[in-house]
Amino acid sequence: MNVLSTGMGWIDIQHGGLNRYFADYTKAMKDYGHTGLGVVVAPQGAELPPDRNISNATKELRLNHFLPRMKSVQKHAVHAVRSFRPDVFNPHFAFYATMVTRSHIPPHIPIVTHFHGPWAMESRVEEKGNIGMIQGAKFWLKKQVELLTYRRSDSFIVLSEYFRDILRNTYGVDERKIHIIPGAVDHHLFLPNPDREGLRLQMGILPDQPVLFCIRRLVRRMGIDRLIHAMVAVVREHPDVRLYIGGDGPMREPYEALIRELGLTANVRLLGRITNEELVQYYQAADISIVPTLTLEGFGLITVESLACGTPVLGTPYGGTKEILHRISDDLMFEDGTSEAMSRKIIDVLNGQSFLPSREACREHVLNRYTWNRVAEAVTEVFAEEIDKRRVFRK
Repeated sequence: MNVLSTGMGWIDIQHGGLNRYFADYTKAMKDYGHTGLGVVVAPQGAELPPDRNISNATKELRLNHFLPRMKSVQKHAVHAVRSFRPDVFNPHFAFYATMVTRSHIPPHIPIVTHFHGPWAMESRVEEKGNIGMIQGAKFWLKKQVELLTYRRSDSFIVLSEYFRDILRNTYGVDERKIHIIPGAVDHHLFLPNPDREGLRLQMGILPDQPVLFCIRRLVRRMGIDRLIHAMVAVVREHPDVRLYIGGDGPMREPYEALIRELGLTANVRLLGRITNEELVQYYQAADISIVPTLTLEGFGLITVESLACGTPVLGTPYGGTKEILHRISDDLMFEDGTSEAMSRKIIDVLNGQSFLPSREACREHVLNRYTWNRVAEAVTEVFAEEIDKRRVFRK
């Protein structure tokens, strides 16, 4: 099939779960035998992989504002319909696909939308749930933008039951149009290190020193502040423990200040943005990965990445994280999202008083459930079904 996909950004330039998914997804679909054309919004001058047929919609823009970006995505999509002749249109980010209307897509081409999260709801959470008039208007407007894209979609792909429920209950999408296809991980990149002790020594980690790792965008809903608070009790029990937190975001300075205020500078370190190579190394070196997200965790890609590297994960019992960890053991979940619940579980695990799967079992769990070949096969079935439904419109 010829698959025209529109995304948000590109992972090597703009970090984030959606961008990583889009990059790995387009590769997986190509490896499965499809011919893909992707459109993303990356910084001007950004170098995209030449073998992936990915186009940067901002390449010709003089004004890098949201409206010109949306129009440019529309322009690229319309051109692709004429020259690339796609069999399916597959948007991954509602905002940038808003101006690509059904009038631009021939009636015989189905629109299958990947729903990666409720953009409007995420924005409202980051504004501390403020329900003032201006904030309410912004939420309403963003939701309407999303709905424009969703109303013209023939079907949807979501990564979890949690996002299926949001798409159905918040956006009014018929559940019969929603297909749950969990995400995946590049298990050739995210894998155990054959010399883990040597890697830890190279990273300055002492033998038998407990190491925790968390990779998140530093925004409020990720629960990083609660994890930092939880470390006060953890350090009291295990003074040599280290928590490394990768990622960047608007809350970095407040979190740095919180670490100093709580006297945790020797035990907790914010790494900032890290490379893909560094990310894999931290997963491999850690004893446990932590996912403290409080809400809107649609899949939990970082959970699967860590497991693929052989590192067990402790997470909050919400959203996609819960769905992944439940299949291994409910013992891997905090009782709730409070710092007290986090510290209790971490201490129990470090003391050997709570279940922790082996590194081999973590890896095997991923290979059995979260590979890109499985995703490509399932997505292809959805595409084929929708293409068949629209054959009546083909001239």
